[in-house]
Order: sequence, then C-alpha cells, then structure tokens
Amino acid sequence: MSIHTLIPLESKDEWSEAVKDIKHSFSHSWDNCYAMHLTTSHKTFLYRYENGNAKIICPIAERQFEGSTDIVTPYGFSGFTGNTDCPDFPHHWKEFAKQSGYVCGYISINPAFENTSYYYEKDAVSRTSIYYIDLERSLTEIFESLDSNRRRQIKDYRRHESSFMYDRTRLTDFFKQNYYDFLDKYKMSSANNFSIATLEYICSLENVMMVGTEKNDEINSVYIFAHTPHEGLCMFNVAHPEGRENTPLLLWCGLKYFRSKKIPIMNLGGGSNDDDSIAHSKKRYGAYGLPFKSLTQIYDESAYKVLCSKAGADMNGQYFPAYRNPKSLNKHN
Repeated sequence: MSIHTLIPLESKDEWSEAVKDIKHSFSHSWDNCYAMHLTTSHKTFLYRYENGNAKIICPIAERQFEGSTDIVTPYGFSGFTGNTDCPDFPHHWKEFAKQSGYVCGYISINPAFENTSYYYEKDAVSRTSIYYIDLERSLTEIFESLDSNRRRQIKDYRRHESSFMYDRTRLTDFFKQNYYDFLDKYKMSSANNFSIATLEYICSLENVMMVGTEKNDEINSVYIFAHTPHEGLCMFNVAHPEGRENTPLLLWCGLKYFRSKKIPIMNLGGGSNDDDSIAHSKKRYGAYGLPFKSLTQIYDESAYKVLCSKAGADMNGQYFPAYRNPKSLNKHN
C-alpha cells in the first residue's frame, strides 16, 4: 500500500526524523528549506512516500500562478532520494501530484543520490553537470589529482592555515555586507538573491562551517560550507578582489573539515554549462562530473495549456513551466 505524506515546515522534528535514515544532502534538510522559505515565503513541505520497505523523500515548495498551484524543489541540490529501487513510484507520484491539485512540477535531482527508478526518463532534462570530490581517498591522492596550478596554490597550505579566521560573528557581518555586491559584480542568477534573513539563518547553523582570511585586520574573503553525514557542500564564497587568491586555500580547508567528519563526497556545484569558466574551475580540483537532471512534469495538461495561453507562452520552448517564462510575462503585461 502506498502512503503519501506532506510534512510541513511547522513539523521540524517529524521532517528531521524522516530524512535521518536516507542518504540526503543539506538541501533536503529542514534547515535549508526553512532558510529558503525566509526568502520565497512559499509553503514548503517534505514529501514522503512509503510502500513496504521502500521510503522516498523530496522537499517541495508550492507556488501560485493565476489561481493555480505548481511545485518546485527549493534552491539547492535535493530531489527524490530513497533507500531502495521502486519502479512503481513514478506512477504513484504523478497520481498523488494530480490529486493534490498541482498543475506541474520542476524537480531538480542531486546526481549523487539519483535513483533512475524514481522517474520516467522522458521527464528528465540535463544541460550541465555537478562536480564532486571523492573524500574517501587519501589526502595525498586528492592533492595529486589537482591540476598543476591548484597544486601550486595549495602546496603551502600549512603555512597559511594558522592565519585563517573562524570568528562567526565577524564572518557573518562581512558576508552580509558584501553578498549583494558580489552577486552584481559576477552577474549571478537572480535565484541567488536571498533575503538577509536567509543569509543570517544559514550562518547561524551548527552544520555550517565558515572560514575566512583577513589582511591588516580587515576580512577580505569568506567560504561557507554545509554538510550532512552523506555530502559536504560548498555553499557560498564571497571575496574582495585581493582575497580571491585565497579561494583554493579555503576550499582545501573545507575539504579537510569534511574528511575529519568522514563525509564521503564534497559537492562543488557546477556552471551554467559544462564548458563555461565555472565548470572548468571545478575540474581543476580533480572533481568528477555527474549530469544534473531536472524533471519537468505536467500533472494537469489542460490546466497547463490554459495557463500558457493566458501568459502568451510557447509551450514548446525550453523554459519550464512555460507560463512562468519572464519573457512571456513581460510581453503579456
């Protein structure tokens, strides 16, 4: 018998208990989803599926459009993850989604926890990769896998390590004061435009580690890492121009921190495509790439068509859901 449950943000303990026995990322956690809710205000849940021994979870956020509801995974690398294969799940999930009144869903899958039995391949699209470092190797093996420039930057790590600073209050202040200018300077996606409340909450968490560098008693860079027992995540790096050269050293600090906690992999994130400068920078750390898939699912086709028609949207375009395409909305308005 299939059991579907939506655990709301108000039920923190139940949410945390549901993810405990399943391999998951920081993005699946209550903490991350609450942090994202502080920016979006979307009603957010942990979806849980149970059938016999099978357990599958996925965080989802509900969004409103013209009186209809669609769903999306909150910012980060989450998606469906579970404890075993379940070929019947895609059918049961879509039935549940339709019965819940959802028009469509955009569900990003963390490739480190991907199980292809949880979705139909026709629903999956991938335009880039996420890059990971295998932390179960020795530190020497990891160092040798770096490209020559990264090895050169990190070889004197011990000399720099003693000067790193970990004052969370000061690092948080620096992060908040410089985050938005950093977004503008590097033309980051608007999806990264988090509220101050989100930034402050993330910086307050026990499963978040912050490390930075300073010069003349002034902080010039900070790196923020988050983790679960199953994955370490490079979450934010903000730096003044003179602090950018410290990025590899701070990343190596986070890597060593994760290894000390026996976390098996480190998620470096990815670029907008596999050939951009960001993706290449990840590869220089000897990271391996896995396709970053997103599921574009329509649960109520007639409602979807109506919404696209109202928005003047091209249903055959790449943007999903098409009726949320900013270009269509601007044209329509």
